[in-house]
Amino acid sequence: MPVAREQFATQLQEMVAHRRAFWDHPWVLKFRRSALSKEQVRHWIEQQFYLTGRVHDLIGPLYVNCEDAAVRAHILENLLEEETGQISNSAPHPELYIRLGTALGSSRETMQHIRPLPETVALRTWWIWVVAHRPFVEGLAAVSVAGEAQVPGAGDEFSRILEKDYGLTHGETAFWWVHEEADKDHGGGAVELVSKLAQTDEEQQHVRDAVDHTLELLWRFFDGLELAYGEQRRAA
Repeated sequence: MPVAREQFATQLQEMVAHRRAFWDHPWVLKFRRSALSKEQVRHWIEQQFYLTGRVHDLIGPLYVNCEDAAVRAHILENLLEEETGQISNSAPHPELYIRLGTALGSSRETMQHIRPLPETVALRTWWIWVVAHRPFVEGLAAVSVAGEAQVPGAGDEFSRILEKDYGLTHGETAFWWVHEEADKDHGGGAVELVSKLAQTDEEQQHVRDAVDHTLELLWRFFDGLELAYGEQRRAA
């Protein structure tokens, strides 16, 4: 039998809390101690740009597959902010990514043509597939519950670290502090909506699977960074 909506929401929150790559992965913990080099942080942002720098094929299918007009309007607002930065009065989020990357020593050309690591490809391929080919509730759970909901709290801290210990300006770290507020809204609202929409035992289990799979692949994304750019680098 399905669990009550409130209980299911709690279960999802606990799953994310137990596997928070943006908080607890060894690569991120090194960054929070300012133990990564500026070059290593640059590689991270370059790979993450490949992962989520193009949002239309992640958020777009969620908009198309959503049958609730009010929720669809909220997704459209999210997409508008990502593509234009109008709501936060900043800039298109891909531009914020590039601004951050170039401040760390990359370039627009490099970021737009980066060769992704296998772990980066795995997560992006999963996200694209789940939003396009699985029910809306599973896609939302994968992208927003397991993904965006991890950023609030981390974004502001990442900005402070980059400014204090890596010499970046507040404007150059805008990618993180803009997402701090935006993802708080997206992630928190997604948990509530997913717990409302997944009403049967089967639907709830599929959502759990989508969240679990995403959390694991997101953890492995950081594993890939460690393998490629950390102390134990892949053999050339």
